[in-house]
Amino acid sequence: MKCSRLAFILLCLAALSPAMAKEAAVAEALPPGGWAPAVRERINALIERNRGNPDAYAVFDFDYTTAIGDLSYACMWRLMETFDFKTDDFRKLFAEGLPSGYEEEVGTVCALAAKLKPFAGSGLTERPEWREFIACYWKFYRRLFADVGDYRAYLWRSRMFAGHTPDELRALAKDAVRQNLAKGRLYRPSYMPKEKRGLVIPQEMKDLFRALKQAGIAVYIVSGSFQETLWVVTGPDFGLDIDPSCVFGADFRKDATGRYMPEMVKGCVKSGEKPAFIRAHIAPRHHGAEPVLTAGDSMGDYTMLTEFKNLQLALVFMRNWREKKMHELVASGGRVVAQGRDESRGILIPEPKCIEPVEEK
Repeated sequence: MKCSRLAFILLCLAALSPAMAKEAAVAEALPPGGWAPAVRERINALIERNRGNPDAYAVFDFDYTTAIGDLSYACMWRLMETFDFKTDDFRKLFAEGLPSGYEEEVGTVCALAAKLKPFAGSGLTERPEWREFIACYWKFYRRLFADVGDYRAYLWRSRMFAGHTPDELRALAKDAVRQNLAKGRLYRPSYMPKEKRGLVIPQEMKDLFRALKQAGIAVYIVSGSFQETLWVVTGPDFGLDIDPSCVFGADFRKDATGRYMPEMVKGCVKSGEKPAFIRAHIAPRHHGAEPVLTAGDSMGDYTMLTEFKNLQLALVFMRNWREKKMHELVASGGRVVAQGRDESRGILIPEPKCIEPVEEK
């Protein structure tokens, strides 16, 4: 009788173990970290629902989504700190491709750049001319952004990397990322209090990518940042370890010597046009399936967060509540969830809204 009872108990435990294992997988797929509990619960449910499905995949923006901060800006700032421009002809570098009416600004920026070039790598950022150059450049860029829009302003900004080889651009990106990760937060420099600096890769995002991949859900990055720099920051050196074939960004043509030109390759990623890119380059890898999860932060990601009818979850890092359409999207609920972060500390917080950094004293 005792043996029969023991056998019965063992049989019951064996029957329960798959269910218990499944429950444990749901609970432990994504560690709590700084996730809002409701957001983490939705992500864990999505992971379990799609576990082992070879056609399930997730698509993430990079800037202010995968990372806190902007990779292109981080690289641009680092280039201005080192002044390792690949030309001495600053008028050609900064003036080409501009609409009329910028002659005075171009003249000021070029004159300051020519003064600073001889001091590259030797206390450059402590010189008053460097801070004047930075202030003029950003004022210039912000005016251009307002006049011609994000896409054309981005193309102009990409001119700063003209003349770099792929190896040189990767080295610049690695240097920029290391410098920023060492800071561990975003900040507003006292000499440029309206501009945010910094780049942080939160542990929670590393945890999320790992949990998705362990469940057999493919992870892709689709970003407007320079593809060469994205391959650096999403590789194993900085904890994300995403296959380069799953990372897509803006790509630029090279000249006959293999150096980048400020001309975008046709068919690469463009802000606001991500769904078409996903359908053309990612969906065919998964028998035409749409993503189960997309994540973004701004109007450049809006279509990716809304256009896929079979999307199961749209994760929004809501850093700008002044963008009315994004605000309305988050308020709509349903498959849309909002996750907050504290940019000054470089961490996720269990709130729907992000806390922006303050001026550094």
